[in-house]
Amino acid sequence: MARKGVKKKEHERLDDATLSRVVSLLEQDQPITKKAACEILNISYNTSRLNKIIQEYKDKIDFRERRFKQNKGKPFTDLEIQDLITDYLNGDSITKIADGMFRSVHTIKSKISELGLPERRKSPSYWKPDIIPDESVSENFELGELVWAARYNSVAEIKADKPLGHTGLFRIFVFGKHNEFAYQPWWELGKLDIVKKYNIPVEKFIKYEKPQFAYRID
Repeated sequence: MARKGVKKKEHERLDDATLSRVVSLLEQDQPITKKAACEILNISYNTSRLNKIIQEYKDKIDFRERRFKQNKGKPFTDLEIQDLITDYLNGDSITKIADGMFRSVHTIKSKISELGLPERRKSPSYWKPDIIPDESVSENFELGELVWAARYNSVAEIKADKPLGHTGLFRIFVFGKHNEFAYQPWWELGKLDIVKKYNIPVEKFIKYEKPQFAYRID
């Protein structure tokens, strides 16, 4: 029978950094008291629960270390690549992706570069979007094609197979936190052939059930 995990209360500090600090303090030559450990974690003084929390943390760390060792130097599976592409384009941090895949940050960064995924800015500017790399630039897109919208720093779907008149503006729907229709010029839209190559469905990028029927054209 699987052991039930310790339930965390809202006010308790059971994050990895705090638990690591407490474990270190308890295992030093002159350890702190368990009462002091409980105070640091902001939990009620209960040695039995404290022991369970610490053991669960140690088990998690041991498991992660084993998985990292197993994956070190191991090629990515297609399923892992699909998850990496989806998570990265959906805005997850590289650190979060690395932790979830039990890979090093360096390995994840190298794979992102190898796959030719668009560079994602930490502080994107709507008014000064990144320049789309030459290898991803195109004046033509298919209806329903997924692209990288530089102005939004997000995945978008092409909603018209031709630009608006002679403006070069394509009608798109921007996913993620934007969740809106917009018109953007082709030179601000990057091809995402890698998404098609790994058969990643559009549903992977939809975070809202209902679109906001608003249009932007700048």
